[in-house]
Amino acid sequence: MGEKKFKKNKHTRTKKTYIKQVRNKDYRKVILARIVAILAIVIFLYYGAKNYNVSLSPKPEIYVSSYNLMQADTLLVTVKNETNKITGKFGDINLRFFNGENDNGWIAITGIPINKNPGDYKLSINVPGIDTFKKNITVLKRNFPLTKLAITPELLNKGYTAKKIVTTIDSIENKALNEVLNVINPDIYVKKPFIYPLSDINVVGNFGDIRAAQGYQVQHFGVDLKAAMGTFVYAVNDGKAVFMENLPNYGKMVIIDHGFGMYSLYLHLSEFKVTKGQMVTQGDIVALSGDTGYATGPHLHFSIKVRGAALDPLKFIGATQTSWIKF
Repeated sequence: MGEKKFKKNKHTRTKKTYIKQVRNKDYRKVILARIVAILAIVIFLYYGAKNYNVSLSPKPEIYVSSYNLMQADTLLVTVKNETNKITGKFGDINLRFFNGENDNGWIAITGIPINKNPGDYKLSINVPGIDTFKKNITVLKRNFPLTKLAITPELLNKGYTAKKIVTTIDSIENKALNEVLNVINPDIYVKKPFIYPLSDINVVGNFGDIRAAQGYQVQHFGVDLKAAMGTFVYAVNDGKAVFMENLPNYGKMVIIDHGFGMYSLYLHLSEFKVTKGQMVTQGDIVALSGDTGYATGPHLHFSIKVRGAALDPLKFIGATQTSWIKF
């Protein structure tokens, strides 16, 4: 017997065609629904974010250099991922924020005055769109040793005595400096961390030492750095040379204004390499080291003042180099 062949009837073919058409319609509906959903998301992201003030940028990040500081230490606060202007306060000090190198964040630098009472002080940062950032900063007491106010025979021959040194510093020199250092420049010149004023750093006189002789004493508000006569002295950051004088004790000195009340001071120089009012760039040679004024030998006395407060200058530079956030 031969094989029987069966023909597909018309009804079967019509049913399969119908099912295929339904499936195609359902598939097109799914695709259309997905397209509509994607368009809705795009429209919301474009218009809804504006209307409802929804930010698509990363949230602001706040960094604090340390929550435990000693007298004369530096406090550095940085805020990333925020373009709007922000404000802040540390204790009764209003923080002044400025933009970093790429203008994509904010930095504030302040310090702990050398005579600030130990204890806890409130730090608050106001960033638009988020809750106020609030933390406590603990200030610890720093002990400064009592050392001898050295007066060599050569200095005696020049007329230096303990009384004359201390009274001249208090009544003449510091008054002249305060006229400069108490000015808070509303402009800011710095955009990057500070550098050291010499190629080699070797401390020969510590910050904060209380130097005494013959019943008189004076506190050392800077650091003495080893420097042979004529060593290049560099600007620690961008700024303007605002003071250049030859004073009885401080000798030839330069003060650079970095803006927002931040100043660097260079003392006992042998030669100036800038002129008053000149803008300087970080790393420029501003002077040569020397032994002018009250000095037992060639060296560089280097100081940092922030809104009138004397800060430990090497710790100040270290804080900017380690806590300055790369934006």
